[in-house]
Amino acid sequence: MMNLLSGIVDLTVLATFGVLFVGYSVLVYPMEVLAEKTNAEARENKLKYAPEL
Repeated sequence: MMNLLSGIVDLTVLATFGVLFVGYSVLVYPMEVLAEKTNAEARENKLKYAPEL
């Protein structure tokens, strides 16, 4: 009985972190990338600190 309960808890924790990771990668990360690309200050800093070739 305890073995089954332990397995259920393990799967619940893994599923929770899996859902959080997928949610972040699908919803939050693209918005962060888009915000950085449209932010003028971020673009200026990227140009300012870019390596000279």
